[in-house]
Amino acid sequence: MKLFAILVVALALGGKALADVNYYLGKQQAKRDVSQSDAQQGITPTQPQTPAAPSAPPTDPALVATLQNIADLRADLDAINQAADAQAGADQRASLMTHLSAAAAHDKKAVTASLKKLAGHLITATSGNKKLTAQNAKLARSFHAVFNAAHLSTTQIQTLLDDVEKILTGGGVADGDAKTIVADLKQIATETQ
Repeated sequence: MKLFAILVVALALGGKALADVNYYLGKQQAKRDVSQSDAQQGITPTQPQTPAAPSAPPTDPALVATLQNIADLRADLDAINQAADAQAGADQRASLMTHLSAAAAHDKKAVTASLKKLAGHLITATSGNKKLTAQNAKLARSFHAVFNAAHLSTTQIQTLLDDVEKILTGGGVADGDAKTIVADLKQIATETQ
């Protein structure tokens, strides 16, 4: 009796498998027939619709400008670090001042004299210092943030200034020069609040 039940189940499964194969073959034949009929009538086959790729969200112009400014500041700092000395680094002064000025919000700009002072101290302290190059992205972000101090609390500004000083001294800038640059940034943070 058990053997008979096993045989019946095996035959049923085999019949189902053959039916699936026949069904699949029948579908493929039908597709070929439709394609052949369309080709004879001059109808081009339609391609299956692929779902449209999700469109990128619209970019915020302010974000794009911020990211570009940070990249420009980093490029200026890199060029100063690659300069042989402060004299060669001075070639970057105009670009650095332009990008520092552009970092501030339009309604809260730093005084030009403060920009000149900071640019001069940065060039003098960091020209030829290739150790700082690895930290220039962080410095550029910090400079941009300080130039937008109106959006920051006093504690956040102080944290940024402490980070800048730590990066500069860790990169081989003399402690006095690092403190001077931080003092310049503190003045600018006050002007842009």
